Amino acid sequence: MRMKKREAETALYLLKKSGLCVCDAARLVLELVEGCRQSGGHAGLFARCRRAVMLGVEALRQEEMSVPFAEAVAFTLRVKQHRAARTQSDIAYYMRRLMRAVPGLAGRALRSLTSQDCCRMLQAAYGTPSQRRKARAILSGVFSVGRRQGWCGENPVLLVEVPAVQEKEIAPLPLAEVRQLVETARKPAHAAVLPALGLMLHAGVRPHEIQRLHWQDVDLEERELCIAARHSKTGGSRRIPLSRSLLRLLSAHAGSGPICPPNWRQRWLQLRRAAGFARWVPDVLRHTFASYHVKHHRDMAALQLSMGHRDQRLLMNRYINLRGISRPDAAAFWALRL
Repeated sequence: MRMKKREAETALYLLKKSGLCVCDAARLVLELVEGCRQSGGHAGLFARCRRAVMLGVEALRQEEMSVPFAEAVAFTLRVKQHRAARTQSDIAYYMRRLMRAVPGLAGRALRSLTSQDCCRMLQAAYGTPSQRRKARAILSGVFSVGRRQGWCGENPVLLVEVPAVQEKEIAPLPLAEVRQLVETARKPAHAAVLPALGLMLHAGVRPHEIQRLHWQDVDLEERELCIAARHSKTGGSRRIPLSRSLLRLLSAHAGSGPICPPNWRQRWLQLRRAAGFARWVPDVLRHTFASYHVKHHRDMAALQLSMGHRDQRLLMNRYINLRGISRPDAAAFWALRL
């Protein structure tokens, strides 16, 4: 009896130090015992309960070693501030849209998000497979950064299926339409646009890259265009050889400052309309460059370097379309007077 009394006094003393009242402590113990009870009886129940407590404490510690999702996104933007402005803009736009579409996401701990959560969020925020595909890649990047910081144990986005996207075929411009575009650009009203047009047509420069280029990026002595990593969509630099026609054009117009004239978008639109293009595919000149390059030069390795792709699969699957392009047309394309 005296032993039981001493045990009760000891238990009360320990509980007093913990700050829990007897009822709360008893309730917690009952919940723990019920959760850990096995059909084998009481043997090992104490050890099992203790193990459950230790695992729970570790899980709680891991969960608390995290940051809110919005903070992880902000940190990712700081980590990637060396990337192209378009890349940073995409990260900010897609993640803001995700947080608007999913209530409470901004304040939720990064570690608490599961692959099922990520799948549901992507479905809720983005309406097309192509949007979900891009958002998935950006979200995966946020978790990768968070994982390196110890804010989550894994990247749950890797378990989310990549949305299948049906890529639309982009046909290169026929030689007659290329000539019409160039001839229109040579007129005084549109002459300021001609250098940028030449770079998109004969160097495969992306529409968003052309707006970041300056005349100092053109190396007339080496006959190359240098696209710095900060201006590139993929974050890698590349040097593109200048065709004879393009070299003549750039030598005649060389100056300082941006290659694109002021009010670029408006002037580029006016040129296309003046050349008779009522509808325009944004990346069509890059596809035109790739297709005419392969037909005339027959050098996939050189084209890959100029396009800035890691391998040739994307070129073969998406960019190169030789239907309707004859060898004489390809030769005439590279001999165009820009």
